[in-house]
Amino acid sequence: MKNLWFYEWKTMTRQGSYYSSLILWVIVFSLLFLLARSNDAISGFTNITGTIVNIILYLLPLFMLIFGSFSITNEMESGQWNLLCTYPVSIPSYLSGKFLGVFTAQALVFSLSFGLSMAIGLLAKIQLSVQWVLAIYLFSLFLIYFFLILGIFVGTLVKTRWKALMISVAVWFFLIMIWPTALISILGLVPFPMIDRLMKIALILNPAEFLRIFLIVQWDSGSIFGQSYDSIVYLFQSRAGWMILIVYMLAYLLILFSLAGLCLKRRRAL
Repeated sequence: MKNLWFYEWKTMTRQGSYYSSLILWVIVFSLLFLLARSNDAISGFTNITGTIVNIILYLLPLFMLIFGSFSITNEMESGQWNLLCTYPVSIPSYLSGKFLGVFTAQALVFSLSFGLSMAIGLLAKIQLSVQWVLAIYLFSLFLIYFFLILGIFVGTLVKTRWKALMISVAVWFFLIMIWPTALISILGLVPFPMIDRLMKIALILNPAEFLRIFLIVQWDSGSIFGQSYDSIVYLFQSRAGWMILIVYMLAYLLILFSLAGLCLKRRRAL
């Protein structure tokens, strides 16, 4: 697993797209911070904060889905997967090495771009709350974590990068772009007493929505979600809130990696 980790990390850092994403994030965050220059300080949940969160929520999942799926399908197309099957490498080690390598590379480039953007913001005399900066940064890292796992799972389902790209875009479009509309449409077809329960189930199924609500609750702005989410808001605000997030992260990792492992075992047997 350690060798796969370093191999994947070195492969990612040698690609031109890796440094293109660094420039992209520096430009995006710098523009957003400069947009808030007229405010006295950025802290808590405001219109500017909501804009920054939405931009991150639109871009990061798509990139991570594509990077995660391509890390698997690249080896499928080049025949490197068939070569790896001849080595004594277990599927869990393979998946873990892939995930850790891509996550390390993406977290590093995002951290660097975020830091550079903060430096530009400070040079522009924009007051930044440490708590606010930390919340945005952790929210982004959690998004990278969840959608890289999902992207790797998508990569185990297909054999070509073209199919991986199509599925990744479709998953991103459903979970990020049309999720509220789809949720409202589905809930409109079920009996009223079931709506509250189904909304909580839907929250668990979509990690982006789970993280968004968790972040806003940590900013003491959970009241915007209405009465249906009162129990969730209270739970996230309690001492057990972060523990729930950690358990959710581990469960998400185990479930998707188990399904990805089954797909790879089936391919190895063919």
